[in-house]
Amino acid sequence: MNRFHSLALPTLAFSLVLLAPSAPAHPGHSLSGSGAGHLLTSPDHLVLLALLGAALWFGGRFIGSKLPRLSMQGLGVLTIIAAGVLFGLRA
Repeated sequence: MNRFHSLALPTLAFSLVLLAPSAPAHPGHSLSGSGAGHLLTSPDHLVLLALLGAALWFGGRFIGSKLPRLSMQGLGVLTIIAAGVLFGLRA
């Protein structure tokens, strides 16, 4: 019985990953229009990219070692900049 519970969550997660590309996340998009172009130009996806960068930058403040902290914060800042550049290119 315990073995079933240990396999249930990874199986559920894997099946959700397989089904995710076929489900539209928000209305107004056809399945043929979803791709890298949509991910890099849609304003809601760019906001999420900027929020991810902010989370990385802020989360890096709580890491004690210098190199991992600076790497995480640098990646966060680069992610925020990338979201801003992509939003600027979109306009």
